[in-house]
Amino acid sequence: MDISILEEFVSLVETSSFQETAFNMNISQSALTKHIQKLESELGISLFDRSARMIKMNEYSKTLYPYAKHMIEISQDAIAALQELSNDRQNYFSVAYAPVLGQYGLIDLITEFSKLYPEKNMRTIETYQPLTLLKTKKCDFAFLGENEAVDHDFNKMVYKTDHLAVVLPLNHKYAKRQNVTLEELADEKFILHASVTSIPHEETQKFLELCENKKFTPNIVAESQFTSTMVRYVLGGSGIAVLNRLHIPTDAQNHCAVVDIYPTVRSYIYLLYRRKVSCAAATDFLHFMIEKISQ
Repeated sequence: MDISILEEFVSLVETSSFQETAFNMNISQSALTKHIQKLESELGISLFDRSARMIKMNEYSKTLYPYAKHMIEISQDAIAALQELSNDRQNYFSVAYAPVLGQYGLIDLITEFSKLYPEKNMRTIETYQPLTLLKTKKCDFAFLGENEAVDHDFNKMVYKTDHLAVVLPLNHKYAKRQNVTLEELADEKFILHASVTSIPHEETQKFLELCENKKFTPNIVAESQFTSTMVRYVLGGSGIAVLNRLHIPTDAQNHCAVVDIYPTVRSYIYLLYRRKVSCAAATDFLHFMIEKISQ
């Protein structure tokens, strides 16, 4: 059995969604379907009960699932063991992060480390699934939002703290305020951060939970995966955008007002890493990050 197809099977079991699994594995839905059909043909069984909108595990997939996970783990351990024997790998490590985290000074830190330690071979990977890479031992460090940083198999530390704010047109009545309450925004039209998975974006989830607690139903007129697009909506007069403060591009603040939501709604960016780092270079990076975070 092909290990990569088993990885797709495990993800499909855990998400119950061809769309989300295809996104997680960075393949098309049609390719995923063919791979699962190939696995079923090889085994001579049907692994899922399919309907028009969803799939369900059957007795065969329930039986195969733990074995598939174990086979994947053995394969990953074997690759990691072989890599550790290679002299070329002694100074090699990799760092994964979500695209949006570039707004948190991460690129500057990575660049600084590379200049301080030019002999260290560091690879950086911008991906929507940094935790998946960390779990599958395809990276050594992963920078994650708090929704994803819940895996107890890894060490973690807080990299950055952020909080919710609203982006307003400069002529908005609250544009010169330092903060504004949700009640004061009750009549506004909202632009929210869209998610690339079935899980709501962290900022959007926090905002909607706050609205629910306040017995308030927001008038959502637009959603986008990109902060620049959200700001363009604001500039066009479509509504106001809800974003973590550090997500807001610096140049946007020359054309819009940024006002904190009160009471403060905090969020955290974490650095996750395995309990045993892979090499001396990775240890140097970890010490570098600890020093920077503690400053």
